[in-house]
Parts: sequence; C-alpha cells; structure tokens
Amino acid sequence: MHSHEPETIRTDERQKTLRCGSCGSASVETKWVRDSFEYGEGPEAPRIEATIPLRICGACGFQFTDHVAEGLQHEALCRHLGVLTPGEIVAIRTRHGLSRAQFAALTKLGEATLGRWERGALIQNAAYDKYLRLLQSDENVRRLQESGSTGACVPDGFSADDCEPANRARSA
Repeated sequence: MHSHEPETIRTDERQKTLRCGSCGSASVETKWVRDSFEYGEGPEAPRIEATIPLRICGACGFQFTDHVAEGLQHEALCRHLGVLTPGEIVAIRTRHGLSRAQFAALTKLGEATLGRWERGALIQNAAYDKYLRLLQSDENVRRLQESGSTGACVPDGFSADDCEPANRARSA
C-alpha cells in the first residue's frame, strides 16, 4: 500500500464517518501519497518526507488531509530528529503498567508535558528523549521506584504503592 506510486483504497469502516468539508458527502476515498514538508526556516531547513493519506471526495473532487496525516508527519519528523515518537512514549509508560499520573509522579516529569508528548502536540528535547529511553529498561524503572522518587509528589488520590506495581507483584 505504501509504494512509490500512490494507491487509491476503498472506504473502510473507520472512514465511513469521514465527510467532505466542501459538500458534506460521505463518499470519501483515500489515496496514499508521498508528502514532503520543510522543517524550520531558511535555506538550510531540511525537507522531511512522509507517506500520508490524502482524502478525496467522490462527489465534488475536494481533496484534504486530516489528523491521521498530521500524526504521520509528526512521526516522520521525530524519526528525522532521532527522538521517540508519541506512540513509543506511550508504549514505555503502558509497558510498566502506569497511568500518565503515576508515570509523571515516578519520573518527576510534568503530567501535562508528558500528555503533550504522547499526543504529538510537542516534541521532547534530546535530554528528555534520553531519559525516556532509559525508562524503557525495567531495571531503571525499578531503581526509580526503590529510590523513593515518588515522595511528596504523589498526585492526590494515589499512594506511593500506586506507582510501584512491580514491587507489589514481587511481595505478593
């Protein structure tokens, strides 16, 4: 599907809710295209490429992109910058069985900032990216849990035990 030549695909179940922004028709097909966009300003700004879905209205011919395309462009930019993608950040947190609030309390990362990284509204800097990569390791997360890093910063409604599912499992 992601070949050099864009391929038109039929509307699937999820796309049936798509409506044309011009005429309102639900007859929207998807064509996968190679998109190139500039990152930054000036003559040295690199061009980033991503394969994105272009939505085409079968009734009026209007063409548009949506949040799916924006997410794929964001992932391509993260790869260009060498940082984790939003999905990879979510995977780190969920792999350890932690809610966003628990993960933020454990790591001392701001919960709102973590949410922005996970939604793709913001890209983490290189230092935070290295920290997140260290958190892929069970051993590093265990060390944070054992260091008592949750301390007084445990969110309301949580106890320090909420941030330490691995320790509870070992003691059970």
